Amino acid sequence: MDESRLIKKFEEVFHSTPELISSAPGRINIIGEHTDYNLGYVLPAAIHMRIYFLAGRRDDDLIRIWADDFGEEISFSSRNITTSWAHHWETYIKGIFWVLERNKFFPGGINGLVCGDIPIGSGLSSSAALEVSVINGLDMLFQFGIAPMQMAKLAQQAENDFVGMKCGLMDQFISVFGKENIAFFLDCLSLDFKQIPLRLHRDDLTFLVYDSCVKRELSRSEYNRRRSESSAAERYLKSSGIPGFRGATQDMIQGLREQMDKLLYRRARHVLSENERVQLAIQALHNDDFLALGQLLFQSHESLRDDYEVSCPELDLLYEFGMEFSGCLGSRLTGAGFGGSGIALVKTNKTDLFTREILDLAQEKGYRKPRVFPVRIDKGAKTSIL
Repeated sequence: MDESRLIKKFEEVFHSTPELISSAPGRINIIGEHTDYNLGYVLPAAIHMRIYFLAGRRDDDLIRIWADDFGEEISFSSRNITTSWAHHWETYIKGIFWVLERNKFFPGGINGLVCGDIPIGSGLSSSAALEVSVINGLDMLFQFGIAPMQMAKLAQQAENDFVGMKCGLMDQFISVFGKENIAFFLDCLSLDFKQIPLRLHRDDLTFLVYDSCVKRELSRSEYNRRRSESSAAERYLKSSGIPGFRGATQDMIQGLREQMDKLLYRRARHVLSENERVQLAIQALHNDDFLALGQLLFQSHESLRDDYEVSCPELDLLYEFGMEFSGCLGSRLTGAGFGGSGIALVKTNKTDLFTREILDLAQEKGYRKPRVFPVRIDKGAKTSIL
């Protein structure tokens, strides 16, 4: 992103100079899907695509925000913050100001500009990147002294309680903490985390993102229903003498298969098996065993498709094509599903061929034209004083 262009645009819109520029990355989740809000294990990595936030203080309590990607402006008072879906992005920004004031941080009025290169609705967590970019910039601008984990939790709180999207912490966490060529193992119960090296260059591998271009509004979709179903499944396990997802094994729930509601059984089986796959993926990465990692990606997609039922034909195409393509080690949907994106672990010298052939296949099936592009594993939130 050309930061000098963003500064010039800020000056054109507000007739003033920004004081800082903050940015935060989107992410891919290598494995561990729909386990974060079930207090399980996840393995995300930040990517090079980012959301940028430029800001300067005002002398009043007015907040003016220009969204350069949409050519839209909003303004509201920091003393009167209400939810609005007139501009979808507006609610995420308002949520940050709302949650800061709720937690006794009081930003004044600002002029702000947001812009990014993360495809909206692609499942690469543009919403968390927007939240983290704004809160990180406000923290620097007003010298709040917010610690990194607190920053991630505040951004999550804004999305849970203001936007109404009951997400776990993973997306905000990795947008804050990400590091170049590092995946993060996060225990979503204890919030303990470990850095896991991604030495993809050793096997000449690249992660490709497959953006299906099937859009979904998660807070208005099946997402919250899946969260409710998995909670109900865990309550049933506990009522049967099993200590919830964290204390259960596949053998334990197998014994309940005949008496447990079939849908809740499948939801529970996905959560338990996905937690196991995360731990196996960490072992594979420690050993640079990318063949084993790839098989876990395929297995994850199968579970998300069959047991958690969050896939769609366009994402199943990625899985099916990846299984057949000789240079692909593994592929699966990433993010919440219901559309959005998938990832494929592909030999670098085969990425162009993979892209051409899957685009042709999508066209043959009459699907929307997907976007396929490589991603680099990059650093988390950062701020520069101008």
